[in-house]
Amino acid sequence: MHTDLQYDLEAHGESATLYVTGTLSTHGVIAAMHYCDALPEHVRSLRVDLRGTKDPEPSAHDALAFTTRRWRDVRSGRTRIDLPR
Repeated sequence: MHTDLQYDLEAHGESATLYVTGTLSTHGVIAAMHYCDALPEHVRSLRVDLRGTKDPEPSAHDALAFTTRRWRDVRSGRTRIDLPR
């Protein structure tokens, strides 16, 4: 049984962390990153914590790479992704 992707966003100063849990899907990644797009413009560092994810769809990592790269470039910032073990 798959668990839907869930995410929680924590912002602090100029940084934010997106905590992601459940089944990693392309649709879920895109929805979560749209949530990050709404962060104030002074937030320029984003950490994506995928340690609580499982069973990724084949295209989910590609979607994550594309959307985090776009977020970084738009904000002239930094991104970091913590992968599951």
